[in-house]
Amino acid sequence: MDVKQFKKELSKKGLPSNCLLFCPSVSGNKESFEPVLVEEIIEELIKGFIPEGTESVGLQTFYGDETRLDEIVMECSTHPFFSPRKVVVVRKFELLDRNEKSDVKFIRPMLDYLQNPLDTTLLLCVAETVDSRKPLYQAFESINGVIECPALNNNELKEWVRQYLSNKKKKISPDGLDELVSRCGTKLSDIQNALTLLLGFVGEKDSITIKDVLDSCADVAEESIWSLTDAIALGNMKMAWLILNDLLNQGKEPPEIVSVIHWLLENAYKTTELSEEKPRSTFVMNKVSPLAKRFGLKKLVAAMNLCNETTYAMRQTGTDERTALELLVLKLSYIPPKQRKN
Repeated sequence: MDVKQFKKELSKKGLPSNCLLFCPSVSGNKESFEPVLVEEIIEELIKGFIPEGTESVGLQTFYGDETRLDEIVMECSTHPFFSPRKVVVVRKFELLDRNEKSDVKFIRPMLDYLQNPLDTTLLLCVAETVDSRKPLYQAFESINGVIECPALNNNELKEWVRQYLSNKKKKISPDGLDELVSRCGTKLSDIQNALTLLLGFVGEKDSITIKDVLDSCADVAEESIWSLTDAIALGNMKMAWLILNDLLNQGKEPPEIVSVIHWLLENAYKTTELSEEKPRSTFVMNKVSPLAKRFGLKKLVAAMNLCNETTYAMRQTGTDERTALELLVLKLSYIPPKQRKN
């Protein structure tokens, strides 16, 4: 079941199992995972399973790259001493020793435990990647313990934001919500960061407008970067030169600016048909699309290589960083006379 179905079942019938595996969606066409949803439900489960104030003795956390399956099984099989119940959280579950996970003699104790867990122990495993063919996955599935946590679609994301703000006794206008999602993309961690800024900006105001979103998310240097992107896309060397100097005067370091330019070119490449991955938000896609249109696929690759060469020169050859950056921007914004529009 997915996390939405799990929440409904939890409120009506309680836990489907005392052993749960939170993982990416494997039922759709493409694997996706939203860790923020996992953290929300884990926090809710911990609060509901162990008495408040007993977290220090009733909560044990393991990491898959630092522990073994037999240690986890031993902890789960041991009755709690100073709390009536306990929660065992295993993060990075997918990183448990691969040899152990593929050898029946190593995973047998866990398989046996999953079929007969302690009522006083709640086992919560988090895997950022998953293979539904593996015995451990199938064992969790057999006890109805697999909880898929896929990324939210656009409508679900907006509903999540509305609910988040409602819990803070705030409302947001439809156009403000559209702008927020457009700027931040579909990752809830990015949305949360933006909401923190937004709530700090609006203070005691109950209603949030699109102006609030624009003003709270505005960053002078960020806006200058987008302006530099526009100037390069237009092939306007003079404008690009002036904006670059403005960024440098704001205290931005040349290597940082080169890195951002490379990121912009990389996202421009993601808008092309050959790229399976797309920019993280429609805001970024709309901003870099002119770059992709102007350069084309071949020149985009060449431009990214030019960024890499500039970075190498800065780090390895002792080239003056500012001079190297200025040459890069001039080369990227230069349009040969024959290609210029009259």
